[in-house]
Amino acid sequence: MTPTNAPTLWIITSRYLKPAQALADVTPRHRAWLDQHYRSGLFLVSGRKVDGTGGVLLAQAESQAQLEEVFRDDPFVLEGCSEYTYTPFTPVKRGQALTLEGVALVE
Repeated sequence: MTPTNAPTLWIITSRYLKPAQALADVTPRHRAWLDQHYRSGLFLVSGRKVDGTGGVLLAQAESQAQLEEVFRDDPFVLEGCSEYTYTPFTPVKRGQALTLEGVALVE
């Protein structure tokens, strides 16, 4: 049974489209863009994939349309460095390290 008051979380994956040097040139602007969305509460955690082919981001958003609008301004998108996919899910359990209203804590 899915809790009705649980938030929708999104696993956002990126695939890099340019070589490492082109990414390195844009990364400082990309990270500043990320920071503004961490401050707003939209983004929860992010990082590069271990294999270096892209990144993964966890966000709490109302819709894919909302995310697509936000990502239009990502320097990685504007510079053609990355493309994104969006996978929504409704969490039903969480550990103590994460606070999500409406999601059961396992102690």
